[in-house]
This record gives sequence, structure tokens and C-alpha cells, in this order.
Amino acid sequence: MLRRVLESRKSIRGYSALPITAQQLGEFLYRVARVRQITEPDPARARYYEVCSRPYPSGGATYDLEVYVTINSCAGAPSGIYHYDPLKHQLCKITGRNTYVEALLRSAQSAAALSFRPQILITLTSRFQRLSWKYRGIAYATTLKNVGVLYQTMYLVATAMGLAPCGLSNGNSSLFAEAVGTDYFAESSVGEFILGSVQRFS
Repeated sequence: MLRRVLESRKSIRGYSALPITAQQLGEFLYRVARVRQITEPDPARARYYEVCSRPYPSGGATYDLEVYVTINSCAGAPSGIYHYDPLKHQLCKITGRNTYVEALLRSAQSAAALSFRPQILITLTSRFQRLSWKYRGIAYATTLKNVGVLYQTMYLVATAMGLAPCGLSNGNSSLFAEAVGTDYFAESSVGEFILGSVQRFS
């Protein structure tokens, strides 16, 4: 099974006329980014800060990355921007469809060289302070490594689920900060990933 998924993993930039469903999106996020376990500090075991476990690894188990979902078309979920709460496994709506949603989708469309808007745009941001206190001068490099392993996890899960994945660059960081109202210097976008339903051929 794992070998089949690894060998068939690829970027897919074509979608079915039927959009991805909310159930598929929910399963994807659950398999990729949920919090599986939280471990409290235990100085007696040289564990001086709270850590958690998720399906992908992260430097120092600090998990600086946050997941935001911009929905263009998804059966069962309205268009808009959402933040994924990995502890409660739920999408928290930030805004409905507006000019920011349009701009983010248009930017992702251009980056992927598509002739249409992606069904789902996933934006990864980093809350830099979660890493900088520990990794200091190599914090940003560690963030990019975390992005890479999360990309691979998303690719493999999407492939196993029969979905269409495609990793992009870090996107328009300034635009995204404006769209969700974050402090650009405290939390900024470091990766984008588009997802959709696979076009089936008879």
C-alpha cells in the first residue's frame, strides 16, 4: 500500500466537475494535521516545555505551522477563509467570500498555471516565536524543513484518498496577512498547497 502511494504520488492540476466534499476535506485535514497527543513539561525527564504529536514531524515537536483553508468550491462547505483547529479538528470561519478570497485564489491559479480557480487553497503560516526561542539563528531554516515534511504528508494522504494535490510556493505573504488579520512579523505564510477532486476518465 505504501509503495503504491509513493510510486503514484504526483502533482495533479486537473479537477472533476464535481467539487471535493466537506467530508473529504475533513478526512484529509484529520489525516494530515490533527493533534494526536499533548505531553506536559516534565523537567525530571529533561522535557522543559509542552510538546504535542501530530501525523507529521516538526523540529523540537514545537509545531510552529498553522493551517488555513481558502475554499472556492466544496460540497457542504461555503466559500471563504477558515483556520483549522488541530486540537478540536474543526474549521473556524474567518471570513466569507470577499475580494481577499478572490485575490488569493487568483494568485494560486497563476502560480499553478491553471486556467481555472483551484477548489481548495491551503496556506501554511509559521508562528515564528514557537521556534525562534529554541532554534534562534536556524529558526527560519527549521520552518522551511517543517513545510517540506508537511507537503510530503499532504501529498501522500491526498494520493491515498484519490484527491488531486499540488504544492506551490509560499504565496503572497502580505496579502494573506491582510486577508486573515495576522501580524506579518509574528505569523506569516510560508507555503501554499492546492487540493481538489480528481477528474475521472472512462
